Amino acid sequence: MTSILRPVVICAALCAAACGSSSPSQPTPPPTTAPPVTTPPPLVLSGTVTATNGGQPLSDVTVEAAPTTSTTDAGGRYSLSFPAGTAPSRFTIMGTALVRRTGFLSNGSSRTIDLDAFALGTFDLAYFRAIVRNGWEQPAALQPLRRWTRAPMIYIRTVDDTGRPVLAEVLQQVASIVSSVVPLYTNGRFGVASIEQGTETRRGQAGWITIDWTRDASQFCGQATVGAEGGFVTLTYDQPGCSCGSQKIRARTVKHELGHSMGLWHSGESVDLMSGIGITECDRNMTARELRYLDYMYRRSVGNTDPDNDPASAAVLAVVRARN
Repeated sequence: MTSILRPVVICAALCAAACGSSSPSQPTPPPTTAPPVTTPPPLVLSGTVTATNGGQPLSDVTVEAAPTTSTTDAGGRYSLSFPAGTAPSRFTIMGTALVRRTGFLSNGSSRTIDLDAFALGTFDLAYFRAIVRNGWEQPAALQPLRRWTRAPMIYIRTVDDTGRPVLAEVLQQVASIVSSVVPLYTNGRFGVASIEQGTETRRGQAGWITIDWTRDASQFCGQATVGAEGGFVTLTYDQPGCSCGSQKIRARTVKHELGHSMGLWHSGESVDLMSGIGITECDRNMTARELRYLDYMYRRSVGNTDPDNDPASAAVLAVVRARN
């Protein structure tokens, strides 16, 4: 009996092992960890501060873009560091040997921004105010800077204010002067985009300067808008006191009025083309000093105010009569 029952017991044990009702074990998930917190890098603005008048680096001057300041080293280098997310918009350059300058910074990431300011050692602020801000004639009402930001187109009218035609040689004289002085007056930044002639006008049209003519010499030999698109130059034609020998218009007057149209006021200095002091000579060119300060003017934004503040934008217009 014993030998017969043993296989049955073994089979039952095997079946119990193979057919049990317990569930298989599940893998344990790894512990959850939060992603590491990263701090954005700071915004860094750096560059070199140089003199507008000369190009030399300016050392020991303060560059400020609130709330951060930096003092330039011997090479004129500065560096401003701001917390991430900061968007400084305005900068100031300060120092005892320069004209305080303020301006605007464009938004962006860390970058190099080179800046410049007028160094007082070789810069005459009074002269700059005269020739760029009308400071000689109106020192109590200094004007914002006016100049062209592109090459002007010139329209020369072929008839005067009475409807009579202007001599062809006079039209050619003026066209030749325009072609030569406009690039000079911008220190090579702009030439003349085009010169057209006709009986119409381009007054009030963006991009143009209209040159027209009058035979009324009772008030002036020339007048012009200052640094304005759509502006004009009016020349007194073929009249005593405004002509020069056989020339119906003085070359000096044409050059002077074009100086106004490109952005300059009267300087009050008798040796200057832009003096504003009545002189009867037939011709004159700009002095080296005038050209230098005209170059400084073209290194500043339209609407720059005294002593050296760049605005976001500005729109200005004025007319100046020549005293020559």
